[in-house]
Formats: sequence, structure tokens, C-alpha cells
Amino acid sequence: MTKPAHIWIDRKQVIYHDDDRSFDRISFALRALRLVMPAEMTVAVCEGRHAVWTDQGKNLRAGNDARWGILSVPPHASRVDIAIAVAQLAGKTEDPFIIDMLLHHEPS
Repeated sequence: MTKPAHIWIDRKQVIYHDDDRSFDRISFALRALRLVMPAEMTVAVCEGRHAVWTDQGKNLRAGNDARWGILSVPPHASRVDIAIAVAQLAGKTEDPFIIDMLLHHEPS
């Protein structure tokens, strides 16, 4: 009889700290969300502590295609990390230019 295999996965996370205090991360996240979010998704943006993270799911109260999302943005988050998280929430990570567009869009 063979022994069952055990797999241990140790996740390591590399977090980049951007010390630019003049950069309003929450405003950047909200602006990026307005550019790419589908109309049927409601996203809550909050200040986090350690890393940029997202979560999402179906909004069962609001209809068939409705979804909810959470975007947590710590005070040391980089623009790139926020843009990647927004692209993930929007389901647009396959778009090759989405990150570049979010990083370089000038607010009107």
C-alpha cells in the first residue's frame, strides 16, 4: 500500500511600498473603477493595511448579472498594484493595454 502524497504550498507575497505621500490612492482607485467597471457591478473601496486585495461575488438580491466587489487599498500601494486589482475586478486582465490605460488616463 502506498502512502498518500502530501502537498504543502507556502504562499509568499511580495509587497511593493510606494512612499509617495502626495498620491491619493483612493481617488486613483475610484477613477480607475469608473473607467472600466461594468454597470452591473457595485464595488466598495476601503483603506487597507498590508496589501492591495480584491474580492467579488454574485449579488443575489439585485438580479441575474449583478455582482459585488471589494477593493482594499493600503496607504503604501503603488499605482500599478491598484490598476492590476481594478482590472481583475472588471474581468479585463486579458486586455493587453488595460493597465497602461489606467495608469496614464488624465482625469477630465
